[in-house]
Amino acid sequence: MPGAAFLVGDRVTLTTVESDDVAFLRDGVNHPEVRALVGQPFPTNLDQEHSYWEDVTERSDAVQVLITVSREAAETDAEGSDDADDRVPVGVVELDPVDRETGVADLGVWIHPAHHRQGYASEAIELVVGYAFDELRMHKVTANAYARNEASRRMLASLGFVEEGVGREDAFLDGAYHDTHYFGVLDAEWRERDAE
Repeated sequence: MPGAAFLVGDRVTLTTVESDDVAFLRDGVNHPEVRALVGQPFPTNLDQEHSYWEDVTERSDAVQVLITVSREAAETDAEGSDDADDRVPVGVVELDPVDRETGVADLGVWIHPAHHRQGYASEAIELVVGYAFDELRMHKVTANAYARNEASRRMLASLGFVEEGVGREDAFLDGAYHDTHYFGVLDAEWRERDAE
């Protein structure tokens, strides 16, 4: 069951990740459509995912939050949910690592395929990047996407991230090498975007 609300948007609420949510995390990172795009080559069982979650929770250089939507929205996206709570998890967004010395945080996000193309990732990214600049006083937020993940590359660009370079064939997925596209957005660029 999703934890306390941390950041609230129009349609998504970013909540704390609780122990009860670890099974959702495990199922998400193991889903073939997710793991291929987040670079998860090995299967992760519940104990491994729980250890990872505990590590992230205890670190002061990482922020991981659950992306949740109302039950009504989730049931429109997929074939319902058996979660008794009003909010249903659809993905995760994180800043990891948060480098306070350089003022740079690296963004990661995934949405369960049952909830793709609903705009949840975009809204979650807007919330967490705003938080990175406004509350953590970051100077820059970075992100990356594999070349074959055109939807993520388009989304990052539409949110104001600038493509800064390409790592040629630096990822091995599904038996082939793929390029990785690297993006970044500066605090001033984000604020200028918000002012428009």
